[in-house]
Amino acid sequence: MVFLGLTLTHCEDPLKTEIFGEFAPTNGPASEGFMEGLLNGVYAEFQLNGATGRDFIYFSDFSGDHLWNERGGLSRVTAFVLNWNWDSQNPSWFRNGFWSQPYQAIRNANAFLEVVDNSELSDDQKKQWTAEVRFMRATMYSFMYNLFGPVPLRTSSSDEPNLGRATNDVILNFIETELVAAATDLPVEAEEFGRATKGAAYGVLAKHYLNTKNWAKVVEYSDLIDGLGQYSLYTDGDNPHRDLFKPAFETVEKETIFSYTVTPLISSTANAIMSHSYPESNYKSFVNGDDVKLPNQSISGTKNRVYDHFFNSFDPNDDRKKQIINQYINTNNELITQEANKNSAFKYWPDPEMDAWRSGHDFRVVRYADILLSKAEALNELNGPTQISIDLINEVRNRAKATPIALADFADKEALKDAILDERGWEFYFEGKRREDLIRHGKFVSAKRNHPVHPVASAEDFRVLIPIPQAEIDANPNIEQNPGY
Repeated sequence: MVFLGLTLTHCEDPLKTEIFGEFAPTNGPASEGFMEGLLNGVYAEFQLNGATGRDFIYFSDFSGDHLWNERGGLSRVTAFVLNWNWDSQNPSWFRNGFWSQPYQAIRNANAFLEVVDNSELSDDQKKQWTAEVRFMRATMYSFMYNLFGPVPLRTSSSDEPNLGRATNDVILNFIETELVAAATDLPVEAEEFGRATKGAAYGVLAKHYLNTKNWAKVVEYSDLIDGLGQYSLYTDGDNPHRDLFKPAFETVEKETIFSYTVTPLISSTANAIMSHSYPESNYKSFVNGDDVKLPNQSISGTKNRVYDHFFNSFDPNDDRKKQIINQYINTNNELITQEANKNSAFKYWPDPEMDAWRSGHDFRVVRYADILLSKAEALNELNGPTQISIDLINEVRNRAKATPIALADFADKEALKDAILDERGWEFYFEGKRREDLIRHGKFVSAKRNHPVHPVASAEDFRVLIPIPQAEIDANPNIEQNPGY
Protein backbone atom coordinates (compact mmCIF):
# COMPACT_ATOMS: atom_id res chain seq x y z
CA MET A 1 0.00 0.00 0.00
CA VAL A 2 2.91 2.35 0.77
CA PHE A 3 4.47 1.55 -2.60
CA LEU A 4 1.13 2.18 -4.35
CA GLY A 5 0.79 5.53 -2.55
CA LEU A 6 4.23 6.60 -3.67
CA THR A 7 3.54 5.71 -7.28
CA LEU A 8 0.32 7.77 -7.23
CA THR A 9 1.73 10.86 -5.54
CA HIS A 10 5.19 11.22 -7.14
CA CYS A 11 5.97 12.10 -10.70
CA GLU A 12 9.34 10.38 -10.55
CA ASP A 13 9.81 6.62 -10.36
CA PRO A 14 10.41 5.83 -6.65
CA LEU A 15 12.61 2.85 -7.60
CA LYS A 16 14.97 4.89 -9.74
CA THR A 17 18.14 5.65 -7.78
CA GLU A 18 20.56 8.35 -8.80
CA ILE A 19 24.02 6.80 -8.98
CA PHE A 20 27.08 8.85 -8.14
CA GLY A 21 30.65 7.94 -9.03
CA GLU A 22 29.84 5.25 -11.58
CA PHE A 23 32.99 4.41 -13.53
CA ALA A 24 33.18 4.56 -17.28
CA PRO A 25 36.34 4.99 -19.39
CA THR A 26 35.15 8.43 -20.48
CA ASN A 27 35.09 9.66 -16.88
CA GLY A 28 38.86 9.97 -16.81
CA PRO A 29 41.85 7.88 -15.78
CA ALA A 30 41.06 4.90 -13.57
CA SER A 31 42.78 5.00 -10.21
CA GLU A 32 45.39 2.47 -9.11
CA GLY A 33 42.96 1.08 -6.56
CA PHE A 34 40.27 0.62 -9.18
CA MET A 35 42.69 -1.16 -11.51
CA GLU A 36 43.86 -3.40 -8.70
CA GLY A 37 40.23 -4.33 -8.10
CA LEU A 38 39.83 -5.24 -11.76
CA LEU A 39 43.03 -7.30 -11.66
CA ASN A 40 41.82 -9.16 -8.60
CA GLY A 41 38.54 -9.79 -10.40
CA VAL A 42 40.39 -11.56 -13.19
CA TYR A 43 42.40 -13.66 -10.75
CA ALA A 44 39.26 -14.57 -8.80
CA GLU A 45 37.62 -16.24 -11.82
CA PHE A 46 40.91 -17.49 -13.27
CA GLN A 47 41.64 -19.71 -10.26
CA LEU A 48 40.11 -23.01 -11.36
CA ASN A 49 40.22 -24.41 -7.85
CA GLY A 50 37.49 -25.66 -5.52
CA ALA A 51 34.83 -27.76 -7.24
CA THR A 52 36.11 -26.83 -10.71
CA GLY A 53 39.63 -28.03 -9.97
CA ARG A 54 38.31 -31.25 -8.44
CA ASP A 55 35.91 -31.88 -11.32
CA PHE A 56 38.62 -31.33 -13.94
CA ILE A 57 40.89 -33.87 -12.24
CA TYR A 58 38.03 -36.33 -11.84
CA PHE A 59 36.94 -35.99 -15.46
CA SER A 60 40.50 -36.29 -16.75
CA ASP A 61 41.42 -39.31 -14.63
CA PHE A 62 38.15 -41.22 -14.32
CA SER A 63 37.60 -41.14 -18.09
CA GLY A 64 40.98 -42.85 -18.43
CA ASP A 65 42.34 -46.21 -17.39
CA HIS A 66 43.86 -45.93 -13.90
CA LEU A 67 41.37 -44.43 -11.43
CA TRP A 68 37.68 -44.55 -10.63
CA ASN A 69 35.15 -43.42 -8.05
CA GLU A 70 32.35 -45.18 -6.18
CA ARG A 71 29.72 -44.60 -3.52
CA GLY A 72 28.38 -41.38 -2.10
CA GLY A 73 26.45 -38.65 -3.87
CA LEU A 74 29.33 -37.60 -6.10
CA SER A 75 29.63 -41.07 -7.64
CA ARG A 76 26.22 -40.60 -9.28
CA VAL A 77 27.75 -37.73 -11.23
CA THR A 78 31.10 -39.35 -11.95
CA ALA A 79 29.21 -42.36 -13.35
CA PHE A 80 28.66 -40.31 -16.52
CA VAL A 81 32.43 -40.14 -16.87
CA LEU A 82 33.22 -43.71 -15.85
CA ASN A 83 30.65 -45.11 -18.29
CA TRP A 84 31.47 -42.66 -21.08
CA ASN A 85 27.87 -41.53 -21.50
CA TRP A 86 28.24 -37.82 -20.83
CA ASP A 87 26.15 -35.53 -23.02
CA SER A 88 25.48 -31.83 -23.56
CA GLN A 89 23.53 -31.55 -20.29
CA ASN A 90 25.37 -33.91 -17.92
CA PRO A 91 27.47 -33.65 -15.94
CA SER A 92 26.85 -30.01 -15.06
CA TRP A 93 30.62 -29.49 -14.70
CA PHE A 94 30.86 -29.01 -18.45
CA ARG A 95 28.87 -25.79 -18.24
CA ASN A 96 29.53 -24.46 -14.75
CA GLY A 97 33.25 -24.94 -14.36
CA PHE A 98 34.57 -25.79 -17.80
CA TRP A 99 32.66 -23.16 -19.80
CA SER A 100 31.06 -20.43 -17.66
CA GLN A 101 33.91 -19.78 -15.23
CA PRO A 102 36.62 -19.49 -17.92
CA TYR A 103 34.42 -17.09 -19.87
CA GLN A 104 33.85 -15.04 -16.72
CA ALA A 105 37.63 -14.75 -16.34
CA ILE A 106 37.87 -13.79 -20.03
CA ARG A 107 35.14 -11.17 -19.58
CA ASN A 108 36.96 -9.66 -16.60
CA ALA A 109 40.25 -9.73 -18.51
CA ASN A 110 38.70 -7.86 -21.43
CA ALA A 111 37.29 -5.23 -19.06
CA PHE A 112 40.75 -4.68 -17.57
CA LEU A 113 42.50 -4.44 -20.93
CA GLU A 114 39.98 -1.91 -22.24
CA VAL A 115 40.76 0.67 -19.54
CA VAL A 116 44.35 -0.03 -18.50
CA ASP A 117 45.93 2.39 -20.98
CA ASN A 118 43.75 5.22 -19.64
CA SER A 119 44.63 4.60 -16.00
CA GLU A 120 46.81 6.10 -13.31
CA LEU A 121 49.08 3.08 -13.16
CA SER A 122 52.78 3.67 -13.75
CA ASP A 123 54.19 2.49 -17.05
CA ASP A 124 55.86 -0.47 -15.32
CA GLN A 125 52.61 -1.44 -13.61
CA LYS A 126 50.69 -1.20 -16.88
CA LYS A 127 53.17 -3.51 -18.60
CA GLN A 128 53.27 -6.13 -15.86
CA TRP A 129 49.57 -6.16 -15.00
CA THR A 130 48.62 -6.23 -18.67
CA ALA A 131 50.96 -9.18 -19.16
CA GLU A 132 49.36 -11.00 -16.20
CA VAL A 133 45.88 -10.46 -17.59
CA ARG A 134 46.83 -11.53 -21.12
CA PHE A 135 48.43 -14.66 -19.64
CA MET A 136 45.25 -15.51 -17.75
CA ARG A 137 42.99 -14.89 -20.72
CA ALA A 138 45.11 -17.04 -23.06
CA THR A 139 45.41 -19.79 -20.43
CA MET A 140 41.61 -19.93 -20.16
CA TYR A 141 41.34 -20.34 -23.92
CA SER A 142 43.98 -23.08 -23.84
CA PHE A 143 42.05 -24.85 -21.06
CA MET A 144 38.81 -24.70 -23.05
CA TYR A 145 40.47 -25.74 -26.30
CA ASN A 146 41.79 -28.85 -24.55
CA LEU A 147 38.22 -29.85 -23.69
CA PHE A 148 35.93 -28.45 -26.40
CA GLY A 149 38.20 -27.69 -29.34
CA PRO A 150 37.75 -24.19 -30.85
CA VAL A 151 35.32 -21.93 -28.97
CA PRO A 152 34.02 -18.40 -29.61
CA LEU A 153 36.96 -15.99 -29.32
CA ARG A 154 35.89 -12.99 -27.27
CA THR A 155 38.53 -10.28 -26.95
CA SER A 156 36.32 -7.25 -26.29
CA SER A 157 33.21 -6.39 -24.29
CA SER A 158 31.74 -5.00 -27.50
CA ASP A 159 31.95 -8.33 -29.37
CA GLU A 160 28.80 -9.57 -31.06
CA PRO A 161 26.80 -11.52 -28.42
CA ASN A 162 26.16 -14.44 -30.75
CA LEU A 163 29.68 -15.20 -31.89
CA GLY A 164 30.29 -18.46 -33.65
CA ARG A 165 33.24 -20.71 -32.88
CA ALA A 166 36.64 -19.51 -34.03
CA THR A 167 38.49 -21.58 -36.59
CA ASN A 168 41.15 -23.95 -35.31
CA ASP A 169 43.98 -21.85 -36.75
CA VAL A 170 42.62 -18.62 -35.30
CA ILE A 171 42.22 -19.95 -31.76
CA LEU A 172 45.63 -21.63 -31.77
CA ASN A 173 47.31 -18.50 -33.11
CA PHE A 174 45.62 -16.39 -30.43
CA ILE A 175 46.67 -18.67 -27.57
CA GLU A 176 50.25 -18.86 -28.74
CA THR A 177 50.82 -15.20 -29.63
CA GLU A 178 49.14 -13.96 -26.45
CA LEU A 179 51.23 -16.20 -24.20
CA VAL A 180 54.45 -15.26 -26.01
CA ALA A 181 53.61 -11.56 -25.67
CA ALA A 182 52.66 -11.95 -22.01
CA ALA A 183 55.88 -13.77 -21.19
CA THR A 184 57.90 -10.79 -22.43
CA ASP A 185 56.70 -8.54 -19.58
CA LEU A 186 56.04 -11.09 -16.84
CA PRO A 187 58.49 -11.24 -13.93
CA VAL A 188 60.77 -14.22 -13.41
CA GLU A 189 59.74 -14.37 -9.75
CA ALA A 190 56.15 -13.85 -8.64
CA GLU A 191 55.37 -10.57 -6.91
CA GLU A 192 53.05 -12.54 -4.63
CA PHE A 193 52.54 -16.29 -4.31
CA GLY A 194 50.13 -17.49 -6.98
CA ARG A 195 50.57 -14.62 -9.42
CA ALA A 196 51.67 -15.10 -13.03
CA THR A 197 55.34 -15.42 -13.94
CA LYS A 198 57.44 -15.82 -17.05
CA GLY A 199 57.92 -19.48 -16.15
CA ALA A 200 54.14 -19.98 -15.89
CA ALA A 201 53.67 -18.60 -19.41
CA TYR A 202 56.49 -20.77 -20.76
CA GLY A 203 55.04 -23.79 -18.94
CA VAL A 204 51.52 -23.34 -20.30
CA LEU A 205 53.00 -22.87 -23.77
CA ALA A 206 55.14 -26.00 -23.47
CA LYS A 207 52.11 -28.08 -22.46
CA HIS A 208 49.92 -26.46 -25.11
CA TYR A 209 52.50 -27.29 -27.78
CA LEU A 210 52.80 -30.84 -26.40
CA ASN A 211 49.08 -31.49 -26.71
CA THR A 212 48.98 -29.98 -30.20
CA LYS A 213 52.08 -32.02 -31.17
CA ASN A 214 54.32 -29.09 -32.05
CA TRP A 215 57.38 -31.02 -30.90
CA ALA A 216 60.09 -28.48 -31.75
CA LYS A 217 58.28 -25.80 -29.75
CA VAL A 218 58.01 -28.15 -26.76
CA VAL A 219 61.80 -28.47 -26.74
CA GLU A 220 62.25 -24.72 -27.23
CA TYR A 221 60.04 -23.74 -24.29
CA SER A 222 61.37 -26.49 -22.06
CA ASP A 223 64.84 -25.03 -22.63
CA LEU A 224 63.55 -21.51 -21.91
CA ILE A 225 62.19 -22.75 -18.58
CA ASP A 226 65.58 -24.25 -17.73
CA GLY A 227 67.23 -20.97 -18.74
CA LEU A 228 65.30 -19.12 -16.04
CA GLY A 229 67.21 -21.02 -13.35
CA GLN A 230 64.13 -21.06 -11.10
CA TYR A 231 62.85 -24.64 -11.23
CA SER A 232 64.05 -28.10 -10.26
CA LEU A 233 62.71 -31.40 -9.03
CA TYR A 234 61.97 -31.40 -5.32
CA THR A 235 64.36 -33.95 -3.82
CA ASP A 236 64.60 -33.07 -0.12
CA GLY A 237 63.96 -35.63 2.60
CA ASP A 238 63.45 -39.38 2.54
CA ASN A 239 60.21 -39.27 0.54
CA PRO A 240 60.24 -36.05 -1.51
CA HIS A 241 57.34 -37.04 -3.76
CA ARG A 242 55.10 -37.39 -0.71
CA ASP A 243 56.28 -34.12 0.83
CA LEU A 244 55.77 -32.29 -2.46
CA PHE A 245 52.02 -32.75 -2.05
CA LYS A 246 51.83 -31.46 1.50
CA PRO A 247 50.42 -27.91 1.64
CA ALA A 248 53.19 -26.80 4.01
CA PHE A 249 55.76 -27.24 1.22
CA GLU A 250 53.88 -25.39 -1.53
CA THR A 251 55.47 -22.01 -0.92
CA VAL A 252 59.03 -23.31 -0.60
CA GLU A 253 59.47 -26.06 -3.21
CA LYS A 254 60.79 -25.05 -6.64
CA GLU A 255 59.12 -27.76 -8.69
CA THR A 256 55.71 -26.19 -9.22
CA ILE A 257 55.79 -23.81 -12.17
CA PHE A 258 52.11 -22.92 -12.22
CA SER A 259 49.21 -23.86 -9.96
CA TYR A 260 45.73 -22.77 -8.92
CA THR A 261 46.05 -21.81 -5.28
CA VAL A 262 43.78 -23.01 -2.49
CA THR A 263 42.89 -22.10 1.06
CA PRO A 264 40.88 -24.44 3.31
CA LEU A 265 39.32 -21.40 4.94
CA ILE A 266 37.07 -20.68 1.95
CA SER A 267 34.73 -23.46 0.82
CA SER A 268 34.56 -22.24 -2.78
CA THR A 269 38.33 -22.61 -3.25
CA ALA A 270 39.05 -25.59 -0.99
CA ASN A 271 40.23 -28.97 -2.26
CA ALA A 272 37.88 -31.86 -1.42
CA ILE A 273 39.91 -34.67 -3.01
CA MET A 274 41.59 -35.77 0.23
CA SER A 275 38.29 -36.40 2.00
CA HIS A 276 37.29 -38.69 -0.89
CA SER A 277 40.59 -40.59 -0.75
CA TYR A 278 40.45 -42.24 2.67
CA PRO A 279 39.78 -46.00 2.29
CA GLU A 280 36.85 -46.23 4.70
CA SER A 281 35.36 -44.31 7.61
CA ASN A 282 37.25 -46.54 10.08
CA TYR A 283 40.66 -45.59 8.63
CA LYS A 284 43.33 -44.70 11.18
CA SER A 285 46.76 -44.87 9.53
CA PHE A 286 49.12 -46.42 7.04
CA VAL A 287 50.47 -49.86 7.96
CA ASN A 288 53.72 -48.27 9.18
CA GLY A 289 51.83 -45.97 11.52
CA ASP A 290 52.12 -42.78 9.44
CA ASP A 291 49.19 -40.43 9.03
CA VAL A 292 46.83 -40.95 11.93
CA LYS A 293 43.67 -39.13 10.91
CA LEU A 294 43.21 -35.89 12.82
CA PRO A 295 39.93 -35.03 14.57
CA ASN A 296 39.24 -32.01 12.35
CA GLN A 297 39.35 -34.11 9.16
CA SER A 298 36.22 -35.72 7.73
CA ILE A 299 35.99 -38.84 5.60
CA SER A 300 33.52 -38.60 2.73
CA GLY A 301 31.21 -41.42 1.69
CA THR A 302 32.48 -41.04 -1.88
CA LYS A 303 35.61 -43.15 -2.49
CA ASN A 304 38.40 -42.53 -4.99
CA ARG A 305 39.84 -45.86 -6.09
CA VAL A 306 42.91 -47.16 -7.94
CA TYR A 307 42.65 -50.20 -10.18
CA ASP A 308 44.84 -53.20 -9.36
CA HIS A 309 46.44 -53.28 -12.80
CA PHE A 310 47.77 -49.76 -12.27
CA PHE A 311 48.81 -50.39 -8.66
CA ASN A 312 50.74 -53.49 -9.73
CA SER A 313 52.41 -51.77 -12.68
CA PHE A 314 54.82 -49.69 -10.55
CA ASP A 315 58.46 -50.63 -10.07
CA PRO A 316 58.64 -52.40 -6.67
CA ASN A 317 61.00 -49.70 -5.34
CA ASP A 318 58.96 -46.77 -6.63
CA ASP A 319 58.09 -44.29 -3.86
CA ARG A 320 55.12 -43.08 -5.89
CA LYS A 321 53.43 -46.44 -5.30
CA LYS A 322 53.67 -45.85 -1.55
CA GLN A 323 51.05 -43.11 -1.83
CA ILE A 324 48.48 -45.71 -2.85
CA ILE A 325 46.90 -47.59 0.05
CA ASN A 326 46.49 -51.33 -0.44
CA GLN A 327 46.48 -52.08 3.31
CA TYR A 328 45.73 -49.86 6.29
CA ILE A 329 45.21 -49.89 10.05
CA ASN A 330 41.66 -49.20 11.19
CA THR A 331 40.44 -47.55 14.38
CA ASN A 332 40.43 -50.96 16.12
CA ASN A 333 44.14 -51.33 15.25
CA GLU A 334 43.34 -54.13 12.82
CA LEU A 335 45.17 -54.68 9.53
CA ILE A 336 42.73 -54.28 6.63
CA THR A 337 43.51 -55.33 3.06
CA GLN A 338 41.58 -53.43 0.39
CA GLU A 339 39.21 -55.32 -1.88
CA ALA A 340 40.19 -55.92 -5.50
CA ASN A 341 40.48 -52.67 -7.50
CA LYS A 342 39.66 -50.60 -4.44
CA ASN A 343 43.11 -49.27 -3.55
CA SER A 344 43.09 -45.67 -2.33
CA ALA A 345 45.22 -42.85 -3.71
CA PHE A 346 46.86 -40.63 -1.09
CA LYS A 347 48.45 -38.28 -3.62
CA TYR A 348 47.18 -35.31 -1.63
CA TRP A 349 48.68 -36.03 1.75
CA PRO A 350 46.40 -35.10 4.68
CA ASP A 351 46.51 -31.39 5.53
CA PRO A 352 46.89 -30.61 9.29
CA GLU A 353 44.89 -27.43 8.65
CA MET A 354 42.10 -29.39 6.99
CA ASP A 355 38.66 -28.28 8.16
CA ALA A 356 36.14 -31.10 7.73
CA TRP A 357 36.39 -31.91 3.98
CA ARG A 358 38.19 -28.67 3.11
CA SER A 359 41.94 -29.05 2.55
CA GLY A 360 44.54 -26.56 1.32
CA HIS A 361 46.18 -28.60 -1.45
CA ASP A 362 46.88 -26.44 -4.49
CA PHE A 363 45.89 -27.75 -7.91
CA ARG A 364 49.18 -28.20 -9.78
CA VAL A 365 48.90 -27.32 -13.47
CA VAL A 366 52.56 -27.49 -14.56
CA ARG A 367 55.37 -29.11 -12.57
CA TYR A 368 59.02 -29.29 -13.55
CA ALA A 369 58.69 -33.10 -13.75
CA ASP A 370 56.08 -32.50 -16.46
CA ILE A 371 58.54 -30.34 -18.41
CA LEU A 372 61.24 -33.03 -18.21
CA LEU A 373 58.92 -35.76 -19.49
CA SER A 374 57.37 -33.46 -22.10
CA LYS A 375 60.80 -32.65 -23.50
CA ALA A 376 61.73 -36.35 -23.51
CA GLU A 377 58.55 -37.15 -25.45
CA ALA A 378 59.12 -34.34 -27.95
CA LEU A 379 62.74 -35.36 -28.56
CA ASN A 380 61.66 -38.95 -29.11
CA GLU A 381 59.06 -37.82 -31.64
CA LEU A 382 61.70 -35.77 -33.46
CA ASN A 383 64.69 -38.11 -33.29
CA GLY A 384 63.64 -41.47 -31.89
CA PRO A 385 65.28 -42.87 -28.73
CA THR A 386 68.38 -40.94 -27.66
CA GLN A 387 70.41 -40.81 -24.47
CA ILE A 388 69.12 -37.28 -23.81
CA SER A 389 65.52 -38.52 -23.59
CA ILE A 390 66.56 -41.43 -21.39
CA ASP A 391 68.42 -39.10 -19.03
CA LEU A 392 65.39 -36.80 -18.74
CA ILE A 393 63.12 -39.73 -17.85
CA ASN A 394 65.65 -41.06 -15.36
CA GLU A 395 65.73 -37.72 -13.54
CA VAL A 396 62.09 -38.32 -12.66
CA ARG A 397 62.56 -42.03 -11.93
CA ASN A 398 65.61 -41.44 -9.74
CA ARG A 399 63.68 -39.04 -7.53
CA ALA A 400 61.07 -41.80 -7.07
CA LYS A 401 63.79 -44.44 -6.41
CA ALA A 402 62.53 -46.45 -9.40
CA THR A 403 64.99 -48.58 -11.35
CA PRO A 404 66.64 -46.46 -14.08
CA ILE A 405 65.94 -47.30 -17.71
CA ALA A 406 68.62 -47.69 -20.43
CA LEU A 407 68.74 -46.64 -24.08
CA ALA A 408 69.34 -50.26 -25.10
CA ASP A 409 65.90 -51.17 -23.68
CA PHE A 410 64.11 -49.41 -26.57
CA ALA A 411 64.34 -50.64 -30.13
CA ASP A 412 62.41 -47.79 -31.72
CA LYS A 413 60.37 -44.63 -31.22
CA GLU A 414 57.14 -46.49 -30.47
CA ALA A 415 58.72 -48.50 -27.66
CA LEU A 416 60.01 -45.41 -25.91
CA LYS A 417 56.76 -43.57 -26.57
CA ASP A 418 54.85 -46.30 -24.72
CA ALA A 419 57.34 -46.12 -21.84
CA ILE A 420 56.88 -42.35 -21.58
CA LEU A 421 53.11 -42.74 -21.42
CA ASP A 422 53.55 -45.26 -18.60
CA GLU A 423 55.96 -42.93 -16.80
CA ARG A 424 53.51 -40.06 -17.04
CA GLY A 425 50.84 -42.31 -15.52
CA TRP A 426 53.03 -43.14 -12.53
CA GLU A 427 54.13 -39.56 -12.01
CA PHE A 428 50.90 -37.63 -12.61
CA TYR A 429 48.04 -39.84 -11.44
CA PHE A 430 45.34 -37.72 -9.84
CA GLU A 431 46.67 -34.49 -11.36
CA GLY A 432 44.22 -34.24 -14.27
CA LYS A 433 46.59 -35.23 -17.07
CA ARG A 434 45.60 -38.77 -18.03
CA ARG A 435 42.89 -37.90 -20.56
CA GLU A 436 45.08 -35.52 -22.58
CA ASP A 437 48.03 -37.94 -22.44
CA LEU A 438 45.92 -40.83 -23.75
CA ILE A 439 44.42 -38.63 -26.49
CA ARG A 440 47.86 -37.47 -27.60
CA HIS A 441 49.09 -41.05 -27.77
CA GLY A 442 46.00 -42.20 -29.67
CA LYS A 443 44.86 -44.52 -26.86
CA PHE A 444 42.01 -42.68 -25.16
CA VAL A 445 39.20 -44.64 -26.83
CA SER A 446 40.95 -48.00 -26.98
CA ALA A 447 41.90 -47.80 -23.29
CA LYS A 448 38.22 -47.52 -22.40
CA ARG A 449 36.99 -50.12 -24.89
CA ASN A 450 39.53 -52.65 -23.63
CA HIS A 451 39.55 -51.73 -19.96
CA PRO A 452 40.16 -54.84 -17.81
CA VAL A 453 37.60 -53.87 -15.14
CA HIS A 454 35.15 -51.30 -16.52
CA PRO A 455 35.18 -51.69 -20.32
CA VAL A 456 32.80 -49.68 -22.49
CA ALA A 457 32.71 -51.62 -25.75
CA SER A 458 30.72 -48.86 -27.44
CA ALA A 459 33.15 -46.05 -26.51
CA GLU A 460 32.99 -43.59 -29.40
CA ASP A 461 35.86 -41.78 -31.11
CA PHE A 462 34.09 -38.42 -31.03
CA ARG A 463 34.36 -38.28 -27.24
CA VAL A 464 37.94 -37.05 -27.42
CA LEU A 465 36.14 -33.67 -27.19
CA ILE A 466 33.33 -32.95 -24.76
CA PRO A 467 30.03 -31.40 -25.93
CA ILE A 468 29.28 -27.71 -25.92
CA PRO A 469 26.71 -27.28 -23.09
CA GLN A 470 23.22 -27.35 -24.57
CA ALA A 471 22.20 -24.23 -22.64
CA GLU A 472 24.94 -22.29 -24.45
CA ILE A 473 23.73 -23.47 -27.85
CA ASP A 474 20.14 -22.57 -26.89
CA ALA A 475 21.34 -19.07 -25.97
CA ASN A 476 23.56 -18.66 -29.02
CA PRO A 477 22.37 -20.45 -32.17
CA ASN A 478 25.63 -19.56 -33.96
CA ILE A 479 27.57 -22.07 -31.83
CA GLU A 480 27.83 -25.41 -33.59
CA GLN A 481 27.86 -28.55 -31.46
CA ASN A 482 30.82 -30.90 -31.57
CA PRO A 483 30.19 -33.83 -33.93
CA GLY A 484 28.53 -36.87 -32.40
CA TYR A 485 26.54 -35.08 -29.69
